[in-house]
Amino acid sequence: MGTGMGRRLLGGGMLAALWVLCGWLPYLLSSAGGSLATLGQIVPSPMNGQFFGAPPGWAILLHAIAVLLVGGGYVLAIMLLDRRGARTFLAAWLAAVIVGFAVGGVLDLGAMVAAVSWGGFRTAIGAAGSTMLAVFWGFAVGWIPASVVRQRSAPEVRRDAPAARVVAVLGAAVVVLAAALPAVSAGANDAAQRAIAADRGPTPSDPDGAAAPDPAAPGIAVPTVAPSAETPGTGACTAEQLELLAPPVDGATGHRLQTLQAINVSEKACVLNGYPDVAFGDQNGHVIEVDLQRGSSFMASDPGAAPVTLAPGASAKAGIGWDANSTQGQLVARSLHAAVRAGETRQIWTNGFDVVPGAELHLTAWQADQVVG
Repeated sequence: MGTGMGRRLLGGGMLAALWVLCGWLPYLLSSAGGSLATLGQIVPSPMNGQFFGAPPGWAILLHAIAVLLVGGGYVLAIMLLDRRGARTFLAAWLAAVIVGFAVGGVLDLGAMVAAVSWGGFRTAIGAAGSTMLAVFWGFAVGWIPASVVRQRSAPEVRRDAPAARVVAVLGAAVVVLAAALPAVSAGANDAAQRAIAADRGPTPSDPDGAAAPDPAAPGIAVPTVAPSAETPGTGACTAEQLELLAPPVDGATGHRLQTLQAINVSEKACVLNGYPDVAFGDQNGHVIEVDLQRGSSFMASDPGAAPVTLAPGASAKAGIGWDANSTQGQLVARSLHAAVRAGETRQIWTNGFDVVPGAELHLTAWQADQVVG
């Protein structure tokens, strides 16, 4: 084995070791708590939650495939770069970033395919996230194996050209590992969810007849902030200036109204315009897909979006109206997540809601309410 090939293997081994170290160190420090948990946030980790919590057999298999894929992928990337004459330190560093992108990408692809099967394409978007972690990790640590692979020394490195057969065999092995990784990751996640459900035992029935909470149920958590392409205008109320309240649901003849109230608790006037941002979470903490329309309902009139100037102590109100729904055996809203506008951090309330998937709701714009105090 030539010196060049030895360095490639050493570089691949180092990158694989860094994958394990950077993945587990933040997890262990976070488990320790305190200042160690804060220290753990500094370490660039390439692993998301699917690498932790699985039964031992699945965990060992998942980590073994990931380590072999990272190490073998790096050696293959270096060999291909060498064949093209890219023998610089930066090229070897870039190879680590490429490996991170490839490993994170196959994990995300597997997670998105699984998400599409039960939640559709919109749910699949939220299942991604491994690629960004792995790419950043490759950029942060890739210089370490690159410095080993690209040490200056004897000209024999030039003569150590990788044989086409070696590249082909290694490439085939990397492809097999890349195909196996998302499948094993999905199996490990399913096994972890079954273990959690078994430990918790049977869940008591819901008092309203809704489906019992299921820790293994598929779904995505309610986002803490809804994306927004709009920029608040000059003088717009900020989240720090407002206190957002959600009193108990009002009901009449089969109709429901959830009022939202925004009070200006600052010492200067501000402007509130448009519609609040709202979402509902079910008994499993997942988003409930509803038909949320802007407009009037039986119990609340929508004036349309218009600027509302709130003096200190003044308030504005908006309403969410819907018709009563049967909750028998269904997923049902157990939490309301709301903010004064999209792009702000949502607050959470756990009032009683008979909102079920597919329900039609009507949301009114902010309008002047009353002076408080």
